[in-house]
Amino acid sequence: MRICRRVERNSGCQNSSAKTLIVFLLLTFFGFAGKTYAAESCGSAVARVISIQGIIELRRPHETVWQQTAMNTAICAGDTLRARSHSRAALLLSNESVLRLDQKTSITFPKSEGNEAASLLDLFSGAIHIITRTPKPFKIRTPFVNAGVDGTEFFVRTDENSTKLVVYEGQVTASNDQGSLVLADHETAIATRNTAPQKISNINPTDAVQWALYYPIIINYQLDGLVSEQTAYPELKQSIEFYRQGKVFEALSLLDTISQHDFSANLLIYQAGLLLAVGQANEAKTSIEQALATRPDNSDAYALLAMIAIVQNNKEQALELATHANTLNTSSPAAKLALSYVQQAHFKIEEALASVQEAAALNPENALVWARLAKLQMSAGYLDRAFEAAQQAVNLSPGIARTQTVLGFAHLLQIHTQQAKTVFSEAIMLDQTDPMPRLGMGLALIREGNLEAGRIELEIAASLDPANSLIRSYLGKAYFEEKRYPLASTQFDLAKEKDPYDPTPWFYDAIQKQTQNRPIEALKDIQKSIELNNNRAVYRSKFLLDQDEAARGSSLARIFENLGFEKRALIETAKSLSLDPANHSAHRFLSDAYANIPRHEVARVSELLQAQLLQPINVNPVQPHAAVADLNIITSTGPSAAGFNEFVPLMERNRPQLVASGIAGSNSTFGNEATLSAFYGRTSVSVGQYHLQSDGFRPNNDQKHNVYNAFMQYAVTPKLNVQAEIRRRNTEHGDLLLDFDTAKHTQNRRNLEQDSARVGARYALSPKQDFLVSAIYSDRRDGQAIPIPASTVNVPFPPFELSIPAFNLNSNAKDQGYQVEGQYLLRDKYINVVAGGGTYQIDARNLQRCNGGPCPSTEINFTRERENAYIYSNLNYYGNINATLGVSYDAFKNEADHKLSAVNPKLGLQWNITDALRLRLAWFETVKSALIANQTLEPTQVAGFNQLFDDPNGTRSRRMGVGLDTYFVKNVYAGVEVSDRDIKIPFFNGAAATFLESERQQERLYRSYLYWLPHAHWAVNGEFQFEQYMRAAAIVAGDIDKPYQIHTLSAPLAINYFHPNGIFSRFSTTYVQQNLRRLTDSSLKEGNDGFVLFDAALGYRLPNRRGLLSLEGRNLSDENFFYRSYGFQVNEMITSSRFIPTRTFFVRLTLNF
Repeated sequence: MRICRRVERNSGCQNSSAKTLIVFLLLTFFGFAGKTYAAESCGSAVARVISIQGIIELRRPHETVWQQTAMNTAICAGDTLRARSHSRAALLLSNESVLRLDQKTSITFPKSEGNEAASLLDLFSGAIHIITRTPKPFKIRTPFVNAGVDGTEFFVRTDENSTKLVVYEGQVTASNDQGSLVLADHETAIATRNTAPQKISNINPTDAVQWALYYPIIINYQLDGLVSEQTAYPELKQSIEFYRQGKVFEALSLLDTISQHDFSANLLIYQAGLLLAVGQANEAKTSIEQALATRPDNSDAYALLAMIAIVQNNKEQALELATHANTLNTSSPAAKLALSYVQQAHFKIEEALASVQEAAALNPENALVWARLAKLQMSAGYLDRAFEAAQQAVNLSPGIARTQTVLGFAHLLQIHTQQAKTVFSEAIMLDQTDPMPRLGMGLALIREGNLEAGRIELEIAASLDPANSLIRSYLGKAYFEEKRYPLASTQFDLAKEKDPYDPTPWFYDAIQKQTQNRPIEALKDIQKSIELNNNRAVYRSKFLLDQDEAARGSSLARIFENLGFEKRALIETAKSLSLDPANHSAHRFLSDAYANIPRHEVARVSELLQAQLLQPINVNPVQPHAAVADLNIITSTGPSAAGFNEFVPLMERNRPQLVASGIAGSNSTFGNEATLSAFYGRTSVSVGQYHLQSDGFRPNNDQKHNVYNAFMQYAVTPKLNVQAEIRRRNTEHGDLLLDFDTAKHTQNRRNLEQDSARVGARYALSPKQDFLVSAIYSDRRDGQAIPIPASTVNVPFPPFELSIPAFNLNSNAKDQGYQVEGQYLLRDKYINVVAGGGTYQIDARNLQRCNGGPCPSTEINFTRERENAYIYSNLNYYGNINATLGVSYDAFKNEADHKLSAVNPKLGLQWNITDALRLRLAWFETVKSALIANQTLEPTQVAGFNQLFDDPNGTRSRRMGVGLDTYFVKNVYAGVEVSDRDIKIPFFNGAAATFLESERQQERLYRSYLYWLPHAHWAVNGEFQFEQYMRAAAIVAGDIDKPYQIHTLSAPLAINYFHPNGIFSRFSTTYVQQNLRRLTDSSLKEGNDGFVLFDAALGYRLPNRRGLLSLEGRNLSDENFFYRSYGFQVNEMITSSRFIPTRTFFVRLTLNF
């Protein structure tokens, strides 16, 4: 017992007071000394101090006095730097390397001697951690070994007996007079006096930098919690005051004046918390063990042990410790906070929020609790609540860096970038060792377009917390944006190592590999990311995990599509949308995938509309042709026709982007497309033009298209996002269709002009709810000219021949109208709901004239009207089963007062019977109406089965389908699908100007696929598809040339090659057989024809995501064949044939600036 607790004080107590006074004076003195050096500089600084904790001293050349340095001090050649006990520092070297000093470390930056390449620094004692990206090698000298460094990340520790090197990535040469060796990734060496360096095993390289990890503070130390200790040790008052000012080192130094054997349990816990704040986990554990020896029921002790375990990624141990801490004291805010970190690490975000809310109720004046609450609310998407909580945390304790950091992130999510930077700067000054404000500052700078400065901040953050997987992933993204792909890969690999359960680095690495022409490797990474998705710990709830899984699923689908695995891609997209119907990436991919599937244009542009309304603000190039439903685009034979969205950056940042593409080929084909897009602050804009022309392979087979568009998107608030788009389109073409006889074609011509304007908005009602609205206005002019040949008519009474000269039947239609839709989306843990409705009105005018002919001119004016409503729900109660239940109502009025109303049920099921086997079932009814621009917000598919086909307006259909998808062994995917579609198409009698009863038709589809990845560079895909179109022969009696049966079998087989140097190729052969039946009196061909087509593509993916160049050849054997390119009806979307009966070549070039 200390006698100084009494009124009488002996000399020992006086000595203690004297020690306290000396420490206080030293701290004060060092503070003034540091300010002196902070102002000094040199001609060519070799480093700059960017982080200080504790006392960091500097000695200039030819000086003997050490003086304390400060933030931003310039380090000159010849300077020596040392870190005192419980002190750490970080330096930014002149070559942009980041160096971290541990406590009790001494280094010198020697001057250059002559022409020799001088060492960058000498390490005399202690430990350093370096992240260096310089292309110029440099050396580090120690008493026992020298390290030759070449663009790497490594750790060096030296003491009086040895030097230890640990390489995390890159290459380091360790050498001395006795020998040398080269260390690569995850290798360790040790060297002692007079011995050559030797490699040693290192089970966990991260252990070497435990001192550099960041441990969040969870105990808000108050004087009233240490009443008895304060009485015994008056210096505690000043220590806690230092702590509350964010001066952890000063607070810890004052504890050195107290004899260790007199520490109480509370004081030991206070000391342990301070030791953790300076990264001394082992010393903190010692203090905690001493506290538990005297008070084994101390809840705060177990809470601190839980934080050590969670930071070091021992999640199960952390859970046990945090649970025990709460059991010991259910009223401890520290125990609640520790438990929240552990619950978050086990992706139980709602439980973590509940724990923090309990802590806030127990201690509403605790700033750390409010900061933690704000952080969790941000992770759950409650941005307004998070901002209020962060502001409250700052109001309670503005001097704690953690509160300022959380407020900075709250500003960043509110798109208050300047305010965020100001707050992050304040947080950095308060705690220079905290990596999170550096992370926030880096993201803010990158968002403003300052990529290099932002990347440096992320490197500093990684140096301040080398084991943080999240920071590593962000740093990898920054390197990716700088096109420093090897460095990006390294960071992703380190992130995978630091947290093996975090799927994020696998996800980003997959995207990078995909852009580097490595889709097979990307496929493996994205599958690993999906596998690990439920292990996502940081900032993710179960609900947000579903969104993550959906995003990863849509990326998986895009990789499948790059490999040529089209059917598998569509299936994965369907799964993604069932998990998260608001996933803009999945909608965009589905739109792109539909481009290669016949009769899916309505579905394609509808998915694009949904993707645009749901997309966040970023550089989003809006391709002019993409939103136009019936452009006769030359579809791709391989991965050579990239969507411009492939070049969208991984990180949001202010920047312009220009993407341009061109195509030239056979039949005088020429086309180009250019899109200039930009992102700044809350706004993204895009303007573009598209042109395509071709003479075609036969007379009157020409086409020419021009499209111009402008798009703008603006984030009014983080919740409200508005956008507008205008588009002008002009199309002229002849007869593009094949009707089983290439020699037979018409002289029909068409000229189409359309102007459209669209506005839309997305409002986030909550993190789980969104409301979309879309309004489209269109003015369309469609002119068609049908040449009627000269003819002779026999008139019986009186008998004579009437000659009718040739003339043109001209039809000019003009449509003007609007379409307004709204949609509500709910995403919850077990159910997703998509509900909405809309209305449109189109005023149509159709004028027919016979130029030079006997028929009179006629004009028909009418109004098309439609009202619809729908609701779809995806039930995910059982993890392996997703059920879709829905219903829609359509009321439709067409020309000639044709009215139709229908209630359409929707049923779907996706069942993962095993991890390798998925069953899909669907049954639904649909009405096709005359949509403006053919776009709608209603879901286009159920369980992977499309429901919006390019049918004539007013078509009713019922589709039933079943699919089975699997992979037999590793790298082999297979599936089968069967569907039946019953169709009722209204038949319009032009003479009577009325609709007759519906024509019944039936479509059957049998489909299978087999995909194989035999090698990292090779992909093989084979498919089989058999389509049956059938209707009664009596129906076509009025037009004997119409077929009543079309059976088409197609079986493509393709081999794809991808090399990391950018070369890709594709060779495919397709067997097609078509059986077509007409009435016997028809003058057109019928029968059966089978043919084999050979196609090939060779391309090069330009380095640094600069674009693509490809050469494609189709029908290389110049096969002539009979083939009908469409079904029974031709609606307004007249598209080119998939197969052309002549050899063609095309060269494509896409450039990204």
